[in-house]
Amino acid sequence: MRSALVKLSLIGLAVVVPTAAAGILWMSNNSTGLAPESMRGELAESIVDAWSSEASKRYGVAPREWAESVRPTLSEADIANLERAASAPSFESMSLSLMGGTQTPSSSAKLGTAGSDLVYTPLTPCRIVDTRLAGGPIATNTMRSFIAYTATDFSAQGGDATNCNIPMNASAVTVKVTASNPMLNGYLTVFPSNEARPLASSLNYIANVDTSNESHFRLCRPSCPTQFSVYTLFQTNVVIDVNGYFMEPEATELDCTVAQQTGNLDLLGGLQSRTVSCPAGYTATGGGCGGPLGIGVSNSQPVVTAGRPTGWSCDLVGSLLSVISYQVNATCCRTPGR
Repeated sequence: MRSALVKLSLIGLAVVVPTAAAGILWMSNNSTGLAPESMRGELAESIVDAWSSEASKRYGVAPREWAESVRPTLSEADIANLERAASAPSFESMSLSLMGGTQTPSSSAKLGTAGSDLVYTPLTPCRIVDTRLAGGPIATNTMRSFIAYTATDFSAQGGDATNCNIPMNASAVTVKVTASNPMLNGYLTVFPSNEARPLASSLNYIANVDTSNESHFRLCRPSCPTQFSVYTLFQTNVVIDVNGYFMEPEATELDCTVAQQTGNLDLLGGLQSRTVSCPAGYTATGGGCGGPLGIGVSNSQPVVTAGRPTGWSCDLVGSLLSVISYQVNATCCRTPGR
């Protein structure tokens, strides 16, 4: 094996690898026939210049510190990925492109809508309707519309003197519906106030008996003057207590951090493996290896545990003459959710 070394310089960082390894990298990095390897430094500089400030805001580190931590990744990324990352329109797509991923608007799934993938929030039971206290019984074969959101209180429709902690434009509510002292055997139907009454029953009641059950119903949204209507077959008072609501999930920014390990290589020949692990719950989305002139990087790859990248591993070649420091980085991310 030839002992000559090839020096790869990247915006102030010098990494030395054995000639054979450098040849393999050259072939893999240029398999696309796009940007030549000679453009690596220029592409890396453009990424650092474009996104250092944004990374500083996201991760709470100085722009220079982020730039230094990402340099190993830029020095080893596939040249085609590096080219895509340099022209990416957002920080997320830049990071994704750098690791070989793709993202297009058409392939991005929505996190949730007003009618599906909803998040439930339980509430302390709270009364929002009581026609015995306001409005009187609902007449036979008629319906009455009500609000399920107020910035003040529900006392105008016989409910609680608070807003029951129901947010504006909730998609649906979980309630206890009661028919109080109905005139004859019949049923109630509860439905969004902007829709036609469905041919269905929300509660079947018995004459002169207070009857109740648990129910879920959708609400009119957004910003409707009333959110739901109640139809009754025969005259009855109606009482409704809310104990929870549904909303579409809230999108949150990707939560990322950089795990780093530094130290000195042993004064021994051969490869020396060094790894860094992501914090629990995080997935490694990138990583790299670095050090001063004289260090050799034979291999740089993610550590995979149960099919999930959990850190970064580097196979390094030191020196028999002097102690050489090293640095292993892993970019670790997770989706916080709501």
